[in-house]
Amino acid sequence: MNRLTLDRAVSLLAGLIVLAGLVLAAPVFLELPGETRVGHAAFMLTIAAGETWRTSVVGARRFAPVALAASLAWAMTPHLPGPWLADHRGGFVVVGTLVATVLGMWVHQRRTGAPIVAREVALRVIVVGVAVLVYRVLPVGGSTVCMLVEGWSEQRWAAALVMVGTAVAAMTAYLTLGVMLRAADHHARLGHTLTDEVSAVGPLAVATTLTAAVIAIAYEGVGPVGVPLFLVPLLLLQLAVARQSAIRQARQQTLQALSRLTEQGGFTPPGHSARVARLSVLVGRRLGMHERELADLEAAALLHDLGQVSLRRPIPGGATLEVSPLDQRRIAQAGAAILARTTELARLAPVVADQATPARRSDELTATPLGARIIKVVNSYDDLIGGHPDHDAVAAALARMRLSVGDEYDPQVFRALCAVLHRDKQMSSHAYARLDI
Repeated sequence: MNRLTLDRAVSLLAGLIVLAGLVLAAPVFLELPGETRVGHAAFMLTIAAGETWRTSVVGARRFAPVALAASLAWAMTPHLPGPWLADHRGGFVVVGTLVATVLGMWVHQRRTGAPIVAREVALRVIVVGVAVLVYRVLPVGGSTVCMLVEGWSEQRWAAALVMVGTAVAAMTAYLTLGVMLRAADHHARLGHTLTDEVSAVGPLAVATTLTAAVIAIAYEGVGPVGVPLFLVPLLLLQLAVARQSAIRQARQQTLQALSRLTEQGGFTPPGHSARVARLSVLVGRRLGMHERELADLEAAALLHDLGQVSLRRPIPGGATLEVSPLDQRRIAQAGAAILARTTELARLAPVVADQATPARRSDELTATPLGARIIKVVNSYDDLIGGHPDHDAVAAALARMRLSVGDEYDPQVFRALCAVLHRDKQMSSHAYARLDI
């Protein structure tokens, strides 16, 4: 399923859930007992506040654990003060979550300029819809899970397990849809995307799920004050994640600044390192590299020409493709030596050092890192097109590189590069077929 079709399917499902929520909630909108309004307000305000402060997780993911935990807890709270029947609240929870989420996102937009993403609103509606469906709608022995839990006053442990199970089911649906959307966005393999998603947000998702169950269990005894109170541990975890995100962002800015040293010194043309890094990541993803491997590949690609600062005079046009193999290796080794002096960047040194190794020598001597083989192919391609990727230039560059595939360039990497360029419409189908790869 392609990205557009999947987006439409998610939006349609969310729209149907909201419509069902409106139908179920409409009869009771004006009949809410006064004593329940404080509880509903506590949930809605917490959701809105959680949306105003989102956390960036690995891979530019945006996650709102506080808002998500409050949404799930609201769907599972078995009893609010007052005579209002719990099994009639499902529709109101869905509609209330939608309103609070959009309100929080709007405030976030006004504060930071970040756009309101319809997909994120739809995912929130779906995850709450799943929780409501499992907990309040699906029949279990002639009753619902919610009604059964209310009768387990002496078996609170069983009620807790049921709530955790409901939250896990809803979170699983949320992560599954997120994985499918992310895989479609990045043209990545579904299995690899699932592994990356679990690695990136798994611990935070588990904490969110358990917090939602704790709030739902404790609400009857503590009341509305329990909503923000039991979110404090999750809030502290979110602060720690936000700090890690800030560190990653600072590291990325440092890498970008270092990558521009060669441009500022006149050794490479403007934007060359950034273009090589961007295209290397696309090729690496095509070849099935995981997210953390792609992060290192991007960093190595940004710094792949760092060794040129050791040259007495710049290479004309900065194109290492045009110098001798011996000079290419010297430049690569000089860049690797610079990186090896820094603990944080030392792991990139082997990739930068081996970027000048021809494919034939990789087979003869030792396995060259995949990242180095990718950078070699992509760097040569960018040297040939000079930052002007019109169809004729792309076809001519790939035709020239095709002559050295298996000797200089790894065939698998070259095929992946051509597939990415064809997919992104930077080369025609006719030119792609003529390469005969």
